[in-house]
Amino acid sequence: MRFLTSQPLLAVDYPAGRKEVIERRLERLEKYGISLENFIAKGYRGTVFSGKLTPSNYFSTPIKIAIKFARSDAGKENFILREAEILEYLSHKDFVPTVYFYDREILVMEFVYGEPFEGKVFINRKNFKEIVSIILEKCYLMDELGVEHRELRGRGHIIVNGLNVKFIDFESGRFTEFPRNLFQFLGAHLLNLPIDVLRGEGIDIERVKTGMKIYKKDRKEGLREILKGVGA
Repeated sequence: MRFLTSQPLLAVDYPAGRKEVIERRLERLEKYGISLENFIAKGYRGTVFSGKLTPSNYFSTPIKIAIKFARSDAGKENFILREAEILEYLSHKDFVPTVYFYDREILVMEFVYGEPFEGKVFINRKNFKEIVSIILEKCYLMDELGVEHRELRGRGHIIVNGLNVKFIDFESGRFTEFPRNLFQFLGAHLLNLPIDVLRGEGIDIERVKTGMKIYKKDRKEGLREILKGVGA
């Protein structure tokens, strides 16, 4: 871990950069056979690195992982624990990263390979409608399970690898009786695209909107109508 330059190391306890906190966190990772590789991103509540988890079995191949550290200015809210709780709750599904280790300051999870989904970037791809349909089905499942991501309007929270889709970064997520994952996704990544472009792709936007109205009363039937509108 010491091969990292001082600047990335400061992100282990961003923005304070307290030496004792950085050392404590790194020693905790070393205890579990975890090593840091590269700084990836800085969010509102945490910083993220890539790393490797070396299994206790000497002959096993190290696993590439993502490591999230709580920011020093994140307040007393235990968002790491909440995110880990949500990921473990959804772990029986195939659309969230696997959690390997966590405490109040650190979350170690599966490294998710792929490209961040963005409607205006993916719209011209031949499998656009198929990918959108897969994402919609995952959003529906989260709605049914009572989990709201809350940041699906932004870029970088839905990762696509071929036809494999995973949702990441649940630090703002919550359990709620009325999640709006499907609506957030549609509003940010489909309904905001030009009508003529959508029609050119064979998407019936009026049918999608009708399905959204139905979805408020009957999620299963509403999803069925929305998928027909998407035309995948």
